[in-house]
Amino acid sequence: MSRCARDLRAPGAARGLLRRLGGVGTQHMFVAAALLAISCARPSSEHSDGSVGAIAALVDDEIAPAIGAPPAHPPAEPHPPAEVRPPAEPRSSPASSAWAAGDARVARALQRSPLRALRLTGKVADGRFEATLSLGAPTEGAAPREVKVKLAPAQKKAPLAFRRPLAFYRMARALGAHVVPAAAARRIGIGELAALIGREPNARKLLRRFAVMNDGTVDALVLAPAPGPPGPRWLSPRRRSVRFDDAPELDVWARWARSPSPVRGERAVILRDYLEVLVLDYLAGNGLRKEIVIDVHAGALSLEANGSAFPLHVKAHELDRQLERLVEAVRFPRALRDALVRFGPEQAAAALRPGGIEEELVPPRALVELEERRQALLSLIAAKLADRGEDAVLSL
Repeated sequence: MSRCARDLRAPGAARGLLRRLGGVGTQHMFVAAALLAISCARPSSEHSDGSVGAIAALVDDEIAPAIGAPPAHPPAEPHPPAEVRPPAEPRSSPASSAWAAGDARVARALQRSPLRALRLTGKVADGRFEATLSLGAPTEGAAPREVKVKLAPAQKKAPLAFRRPLAFYRMARALGAHVVPAAAARRIGIGELAALIGREPNARKLLRRFAVMNDGTVDALVLAPAPGPPGPRWLSPRRRSVRFDDAPELDVWARWARSPSPVRGERAVILRDYLEVLVLDYLAGNGLRKEIVIDVHAGALSLEANGSAFPLHVKAHELDRQLERLVEAVRFPRALRDALVRFGPEQAAAALRPGGIEEELVPPRALVELEERRQALLSLIAAKLADRGEDAVLSL
């Protein structure tokens, strides 16, 4: 019997979790256990960086240059199996802490900085605008910096729709993820909105569709155009969207994640971002992801359409593709695993229900399901650690 099979059958945290959890979480744990057993039973050649056929080679040649040149140094030697050490107390890395702090500053700026103008984008019915945001002056006496952001006022047909993408961003920030642009909710007076919209006929038609509160304000979701602080990524012209279900890029990234050591053309940042995408969507029950944005100039990924996160009802099969790819992955970012360990029910409630029931972004049931899926992910990673060792698995 293989080491993986013994780990799956032996009593321990994973089996105890199955007894405690119910509903979708239990189903996903059974699926994860079955898929992991299958992956462990595959011949070792399937885990190697051997030839995977002419089609895969062609995809490498076409896709890798599009996201930046491969590293100049040769791939590292495969990590030998290592004994499992007792888990260390997870700590926030300085880089992750700095990223989260910078994200928090950007979110505050989106919420509080003055708006200068609005321009309607896309379909009129969508009610989405490009907003000019005036940031604070960098030095005394200098003119305020103006940046372009996205703004979507709440409409009568879905007055609370802004909460789900906001919850997705706050969860990503709590986990130190790098793939979700900053988001904030702000209330804007309907008179101010009318003044910002100006005389554009199509845009003015939307004024009657906005969900106006009793105090004459409208809730609006404000989104940064790209992850990180204002800078080159916010202005990058080399951005393109790829479909989540059938884009060849995802197959390339999945093959990188299945390899126990770096492969030809692998980009560590892209691989980290890809795994963050899978983890975030799985935690948020988001099985309806349609696209991922590739920032070719930065060599990074971005999730910019997150309205399908935290749905009211999650069907187990809708998360199959995320879960299958996570089960097949053999390397994970250590910072992401440690953040998952820290992101318990109290931390999730603080991020997604900051003011209790009055400010909840997701219903209580969503927090229960989030915790079930978090435990499932941690058990899945723990099984991989038992099979290959911490240094080999947490090598990103």
